[in-house]
Parts: sequence; structure tokens; C-alpha cells
Amino acid sequence: MIRPVTGRGSVRWARLVVYLLLLLLAQGLLARLSDAVGVPTPDLFLLTAVGLAARLSPVSALLAAYGLGFMQDVLGGGMLGLHAAGLAGAALLVVWARRYLSDAGLVQALLGVLLGVAGQWLVFLFLTYWLREPLVTPQMLAVTPPLVFVGTFLLFPLWERLLAWTFGPRVTVEEQLA
Repeated sequence: MIRPVTGRGSVRWARLVVYLLLLLLAQGLLARLSDAVGVPTPDLFLLTAVGLAARLSPVSALLAAYGLGFMQDVLGGGMLGLHAAGLAGAALLVVWARRYLSDAGLVQALLGVLLGVAGQWLVFLFLTYWLREPLVTPQMLAVTPPLVFVGTFLLFPLWERLLAWTFGPRVTVEEQLA
């Protein structure tokens, strides 16, 4: 059985609002700092999608990741639906792999973030090809995804604690099957 989100009623909604505000503020701050240094920004929206994929049922995780990405698209002013599809692809790959992995340890965390980044960039590549837009170039692929993965993985432990505070603990595969 899937564990419910911790907290009831207004406490749960207050945590969600605080989390979304922290997400927007932290992502904006990281974007400013990483632009000043000249490296790609770690993706906290991706970490949120990966965290939700580990806590929700597959359909709920995909819908939540798509909605989160759509919010990122609307607030960011980019191509509408690009990040939404990317985060849905990331969540899909993480949900698929979750069936085969235990939920313990550093390897699970590393693989979850790696699969999330891979899923997101595979969707970006597909959409770039389909739309015939030069959004993703070979030079960008050689540099950006590895640096995004490293930065995102370094922030994973801190962001995972915030996700656990907001949405509750991860659901293991064994608990979901019970």
C-alpha cells in the first residue's frame, strides 16, 4: 500500500506552498550563481520529479512531473511544454527502473538522478528532432548533461530531505507490492 503524504489538511498544503516557494527561490539563485561561474544550473525541478517518482504511483508521478515542468515552462518563458515533456520523460524512466532496484543507499540515489537526467535529455533530443529546431546541438550534448548531472547529484542529499519533509518518505517497491 502506498503511504499517504504526512500531515493533514492545511498543514500539508502549507508545506506544499513553502516547498514550491523554496523551489522557485533556490532555482533562481542557483541560475544566477551558475551563470556567473559559467556552468549549467543544477536542476531542482528534475530532483523534484525524481523524488515524486519515488513516492507516488506511476500515473500520479508522471502527471505531477508534467505539471511541475509545465509550471517551469510558464514561469521561465521558454518553449511551452518542453520542460514538461522532459520532466515527464525523466519520471517515466525513474518509475520504470524503480521496479528493479531497492530504495536504499547511494547507488539508488545516483542511479535515480542519472536516469532522470538521461530521460529528460532523451526527450529533449526527440523533441528537437521532431520540431526541427536547433535547441540541442552536439556541442551542448557533450558539455551540458554531464555538468547538470554532477551539479544536480551534489544537491540531491539536501533536496531529498526537503522532499521528505514536504511529501513524506520514499515508498519502497516491497511496500508498494504488499
